[in-house]
Amino acid sequence: MKDLTEIKQAYLATFGTPRGQLVLKDLERIINSTRVTADAPNPYSAIYKVSQQALIQRINNMMEKETPKTKLGGK
Repeated sequence: MKDLTEIKQAYLATFGTPRGQLVLKDLERIINSTRVTADAPNPYSAIYKVSQQALIQRINNMMEKETPKTKLGGK
């Protein structure tokens, strides 16, 4: 597996551009990430929906800039 920094750079190169943001917004729109329903006849539909939402969250998390690590105790 590639280094995490390299993978994050790949996510940013893919989704950090204007076209990438357009694709990401469209993916968020089609999964309707604001709700989870179990109304469908298929009892596994909610699991499927949550998996879609987790994928979008993964993309967003991988595009976040790293925060500097601090030492505990304020030293």
